[in-house]
Order: sequence, then structure tokens, then C-alpha cells
Amino acid sequence: MNWEDRTADYYIQRMLRQWDMADYASEIEVERVYKRLAGDLIVRLTQRIAYKNGTLRLKYAAAALRQEMTFRRDSLRQKMNEELGGEVVKKIVIY
Repeated sequence: MNWEDRTADYYIQRMLRQWDMADYASEIEVERVYKRLAGDLIVRLTQRIAYKNGTLRLKYAAAALRQEMTFRRDSLRQKMNEELGGEVVKKIVIY
């Protein structure tokens, strides 16, 4: 790849890696994608969203919602990874 083919995103990602902020940027991006895919109602009932080392942890206020999201966990992970452009979310833990 020559320098003319590189986008601003390439340089931003490179800069974040050099400053050891790539994990923080990934956390923000994962949270943004989750909120978009889950929808307003589910996001409002989500008490906690945490991402670290490929694991997304989600805490819900209602037991029925926890049960439903447990069933939808694999589908959500797959859609998120498609949106993120790779195997970013390896596991989703719901509690």
C-alpha cells in the first residue's frame, strides 16, 4: 500500500495504537454499534455496557429482557462483528 492509498482512518488507527489508546477506541466503537443495533427501548433498559479484551458485558434491568437477550446473543454478536469489520466481539456475557 502506498501513501496515496491510505485514508485518514488508517492514520488515526495507527496513532491510537502508538498512544496505547486502541482499546479505548474499540470500546467506544463497540458501544456505539450496540446502541444502534439494539434500539432505543433495549438501550434504555440496559444498565451497563462494558467491553474489554473481546468480551462485551451487558447488564439489564428486567429478567425477561435478560432472558430474551440471552437467546439473541449469538445473532447480536454476529451483526456487531459485521458492522465492526472483523471478529472484534468474541463473546457476549449477559447478567
